Amino acid sequence: MTDSSLPQDAIAAALAQNWKEAIRINSAILKEQKNDIEALCRLAYAYLKTCQLTLAKKTYQTVLDLDQYNQIALKNLKKVGSMKKKDVEKNPINRLSPMMFLEEPGKTKVVECIHLAPSQILSGLSAGQEVHLKAKNHCVEIRTANQTYLAALPDDMSFKLIKLLSAGNTYQSIIKSVEKNSLKILIRELSRGKRFAHQPSFITTTSYIPFARGTSPQGDLPDMTPTGESEPQEETPREEEST
Repeated sequence: MTDSSLPQDAIAAALAQNWKEAIRINSAILKEQKNDIEALCRLAYAYLKTCQLTLAKKTYQTVLDLDQYNQIALKNLKKVGSMKKKDVEKNPINRLSPMMFLEEPGKTKVVECIHLAPSQILSGLSAGQEVHLKAKNHCVEIRTANQTYLAALPDDMSFKLIKLLSAGNTYQSIIKSVEKNSLKILIRELSRGKRFAHQPSFITTTSYIPFARGTSPQGDLPDMTPTGESEPQEETPREEEST
């Protein structure tokens, strides 16, 4: 009979991104209960995270043999089919604390990205993965540690961050969620340059509505007001009082 604590141990291993331990525990469960669909799904996902795509595909297929309408297996089997081993290897997952997802007024911003990379590249990403901002002339791109292009920030957010980055502000970016046609990242302010030393990066008064060039409802010129954020203002020294 299977140890009742093993499923919880398997889940804990996955949350800690200890995929080798997750494989070991789920395999132990399946030795006793070979048709345990939940264990099979966890095992397949652990195979996926350790670049064992053939085993992941085979295990998800086993799930579908037992339950042909299993949504987890259907979704991930399709995902595995569009992936290559190098896509997983190029995008390693850092073990990040859940605290990194906490939002702080003025210091963090969740942004829906635009101009996404092909789904084959996005399928190799996971929530919690750290990515990097790369400022260009007119936009800010999102790239992996290996400089693989993932997406870009909307025009208004790019405009703001280009100015802040050039002034010496630094940021950390983490994938909040990723789907076939969607990528959301959380941007966190780490430090401020001298020019904006006393100004938070993200001052929001209304909800954020992203847009890209050419998609503004106002016409050719983008409307910069939906974010509710003020433009970064450079600090100027106070004039000395006359004596």
